[in-house]
Amino acid sequence: MFFNKEELVEKKAPDPATRYAKIIFDNKTLTNATLSMAAFRFEPGQIGPKHVHAIEVEVYYCLKGRGMVIVDGEEFILEEGCTLYIAPGKYHETKNIGKEDFEFLGIFGPCLNLDFIRQWDESIN
Repeated sequence: MFFNKEELVEKKAPDPATRYAKIIFDNKTLTNATLSMAAFRFEPGQIGPKHVHAIEVEVYYCLKGRGMVIVDGEEFILEEGCTLYIAPGKYHETKNIGKEDFEFLGIFGPCLNLDFIRQWDESIN
């Protein structure tokens, strides 16, 4: 399968944890997917909710900007080209600490159903 991030619909998460995401693929868009992937975008100052994945690994790959991910109290700075591996059971929170949009790929394994993103409002492109 081929996916073009620029052609995907961007969704906007509700306040107070406003952020944006495009589902690239999961088990609803790709039959028998063993991984899932989404492109996330945080505007300057935006902070995502602290959360944990019980069985999924989450890998962040920074595409643009500057962000901070706090994993079980430890801070990691992500800039273009940086990758962060978050093991299952690790609480994590993501922030844009830069002056431009912070964009990254979120890759989940095993496949995480991304319906939580599908429920967000569509953003205005």
